[in-house]
Amino acid sequence: MRIQIFYSKSCERYVKGVCSALGEVYGLRNYKNDVLEVISPSYSAERKQYDASSLLEYMSRVKQADIALWLVDKDIYARNTSYVFGYAAENYGAVLSTYRLRSEDLIQKEALHEVGHILGLAHCGNRCFMRFSNCLEDVRMKPMRLCDSCKKASGA
Repeated sequence: MRIQIFYSKSCERYVKGVCSALGEVYGLRNYKNDVLEVISPSYSAERKQYDASSLLEYMSRVKQADIALWLVDKDIYARNTSYVFGYAAENYGAVLSTYRLRSEDLIQKEALHEVGHILGLAHCGNRCFMRFSNCLEDVRMKPMRLCDSCKKASGA
């Protein structure tokens, strides 16, 4: 399966590491990488954040690969949340915000998590990067690996 990586210009430094991690864990081939900046219609002035579902819908109109991941440098939210690190739709794509993560290892971990959702993995209760993260400390505590159950489910 091919994955296309989109990124805001300021996120370019994370692309190589994310591509490497996705290839190593899921065996995904990188189709190509493209700069894609966030769109103003997705911005909520009231919240001072970007609507993740709107960004995902926009990305889906420009992607050329089977699936896509978009690294953005803006704070994002989903309905009924104060913020999210990422937002994904199975067999479709995901948006990942670097806004709160700010380190390459945390960004790679959450990229693996969001792409796991694209590939059909649900949140996991085991010691695994598919564990749900409610805060930054939860992301830090997750290992950079799949548990055996998720590995089997993903075919990785």
